[in-house]
Amino acid sequence: MRKQVSAALVAIGAIFLLSVFVLGCPPVQDKADELVHQLRDLPTPLPGIAPGNGILPEIERRRREIYRQITEALAALQRGLHHDDVRIRRNVALIFNALAGGWVEELRPKLNIVSSLPELVAALDDSDSNVRAWSAQAIGGMAPDSIAALPSLIRLINNPDEGSRNSACIALGAFGPAARDALPALRGALSDSSEQVRAFARRAIENIQSH
Repeated sequence: MRKQVSAALVAIGAIFLLSVFVLGCPPVQDKADELVHQLRDLPTPLPGIAPGNGILPEIERRRREIYRQITEALAALQRGLHHDDVRIRRNVALIFNALAGGWVEELRPKLNIVSSLPELVAALDDSDSNVRAWSAQAIGGMAPDSIAALPSLIRLINNPDEGSRNSACIALGAFGPAARDALPALRGALSDSSEQVRAFARRAIENIQSH
């Protein structure tokens, strides 16, 4: 019996090593994780306009099919924000952004993703600018339920990356008056070297002071 158990453990270990060293990634935990791994090859960001001939490229048809299933994989998406592969992290952050905003047809009806807030806050420190930016906008899309992330968004205003600063301002503006604590940082951003950052900061200030 012990020999059988040992053999089974050796087999499991072999599968793990094969996944890590041959395939280049850890084994997926379940079907939901496998679905998230399929995001790896999807281009980011989302295409801006539909093709003139009305025929979607194969990669976009694939994206839509994955998105139709992804709303049942929230826990796997949360894990995806910590994945070693930046392509997966980018696509997961992009999906969270779309889920929070409810602006992608395949991700409707709008899903409550507040339980993912800790992972999204952690992603604000990601090494990739797109992951940071889309995570910030996802947090703003959940406002005011994501108010706990306010200090992290305020810190993001000082990020060296312009896109991150833009997204921090966009997200903070979404909170309206609830983000009054962000006003000093946003007023500081009015002197930013980037015209876009200054514009987004002005808009955020207007939204916060609108009531």
